[in-house]
Amino acid sequence: MAAVVGAAIVRDGRVLAARRTEPPELAGQWEFPGGKVEPGETPGQALVREIAEELGVAVRLDHWLEPEVDIAGGWVLTVGVARIVEGTPTLSDHDEIRWLGPDELAEVPWGAPDVPFLPEVAALLRGAGHTGPRGIFFDEDDARTVVTRLVLAGYSATVERERLAGEDDDEDHPWAVLTDAPELVLDLLVDEFDGWLDVEEPEPTHPPLELPTQPRRIKRVGDAQ
Repeated sequence: MAAVVGAAIVRDGRVLAARRTEPPELAGQWEFPGGKVEPGETPGQALVREIAEELGVAVRLDHWLEPEVDIAGGWVLTVGVARIVEGTPTLSDHDEIRWLGPDELAEVPWGAPDVPFLPEVAALLRGAGHTGPRGIFFDEDDARTVVTRLVLAGYSATVERERLAGEDDDEDHPWAVLTDAPELVLDLLVDEFDGWLDVEEPEPTHPPLELPTQPRRIKRVGDAQ
């Protein structure tokens, strides 16, 4: 089957969505930008090329999302998570782009081929499944500077608003940097920007209970002394 690739470009806890202008029957629908894999290209090479052509930026592919979606004409769509390493997105094949957070993905009408990827993208943006160290900062600019430093060093990193004691109000809440960088690397940045390191403690393990293998006899009143 012929392959089509899309790019879920993430930055600071948001993903880039682009609104199509063609073909006419799909105009106005939103998508993860991308295009066809040309002969002799790998999917990763095609993704980088298509985004350079469509948005004018250089991206780095992090990983592919799980679904593979069959679309019209015998094509198969795969979407990769990517990050901008150079440039600012500009409009070419689309008439609008937006950066959407996990709770904003439903605010635009997505094209049918991209819909199956949305749950995984939302989970990624929320940091679901993140078990590595987190840097916590009270200053938003510090948190975003740390993310930039980590990305330039080749690591994945996002920033999200930290919650305290289950509160919903964002006022005075710190900022959390989620990253795949080693704990030592993040610890150095935390010290530099006067934050603190949040490391998930492993769940305590307990030895299994020794259960009796024979039925227990219950002594009743009146039994022989």
